[in-house]
Amino acid sequence: MKFKKIITISLAAAMAMTATVSAAAAELTEQNPTGNTEVTAHINGSAGNVSYIITIPDVVDFGELVQPSNNDNFYKYVDYEVKATKLEGLPDLHHIGVYVKDQNAVVKGDTDFYITNKNDPSIKFKYDVFHRPIDDTTQYTISINSDTMTGTAGYKLYDFFYEGDTLDGTLRLNQNQLYGRNITDIAGEYSGYMVFFSTVEENP
Repeated sequence: MKFKKIITISLAAAMAMTATVSAAAAELTEQNPTGNTEVTAHINGSAGNVSYIITIPDVVDFGELVQPSNNDNFYKYVDYEVKATKLEGLPDLHHIGVYVKDQNAVVKGDTDFYITNKNDPSIKFKYDVFHRPIDDTTQYTISINSDTMTGTAGYKLYDFFYEGDTLDGTLRLNQNQLYGRNITDIAGEYSGYMVFFSTVEENP
């Protein structure tokens, strides 16, 4: 890829990483199933006989974005991991469903994922969330946010059935969104939040 102009844009957010992923993690539980991903959330507890911890990234960073020389697709990919660190007492024919959405997403409204300029919230860029690893060689993969978000909990990200189950996914940002923009106007630090929700569900 050819880089023309460079702009520093950090996603201290919901899942937008660079080639680097923070090792720190937050925890979602059945008692306190909601956490924000800037990503920092440590929620522990149990209800009844079920006790679980879903570990999500603490921070995911797209790192340095660059302004392309044309309006062709110019993707940046970063990987993330969500894991069932603890899963005890889950009834037969049940699983832990995990959902995710942008902090500002609303049903029947704007449900895309964004990173936003910390000094000027009117400047923001979209990114896509995938529940599998992808890169420029991957064919026919659709992001979870390509579909319609039908519930307030967000898009279904993954179903965890056993302790140790792991989702290895990817975030993708198309840097062609920077094309033609005044680099001075859009330079700065960017951030966004992905909000995760977990719950015990019956199997389909």
